[in-house]
Amino acid sequence: MFGEVFTVICALLGVIGLMILGFYAARWLNKRFNIGGFSTSGQRTVKIIEYTGIAQDKQLMIVSVGKKIMLLGVTPTSVNKICDLDEEDLAVPDGEDAESGSGFMQSLKKAFAEKNQDAGNKSEKDLRNEKDDF
Repeated sequence: MFGEVFTVICALLGVIGLMILGFYAARWLNKRFNIGGFSTSGQRTVKIIEYTGIAQDKQLMIVSVGKKIMLLGVTPTSVNKICDLDEEDLAVPDGEDAESGSGFMQSLKKAFAEKNQDAGNKSEKDLRNEKDDF
């Protein structure tokens, strides 16, 4: 009788051990080969290109998601999309030196200039219904 109980307990412990070993093997394989993520090529599809702090706990980020590039406003409680950017928005002209402004600041100025142009095309009634971003 004691031999049968011992055999059953050993079998249960063996099965539990195999389950734990399988769990850790699957975790290792997931990390090693990036299985189950959005990217199948092993490359990250979401990249932070550049960011700058504008106040305590508040940042502006240029983020690439796949083929899209976006300007985001980030606070501890929210993330807001400000606008979409093009590749040419990120490129710094050859004649421009580093002291005149970073690529990020140029992109930011261009984004706000475009937003202001869009706002200029709206009627006063439309503008009264929108809240100010800043």
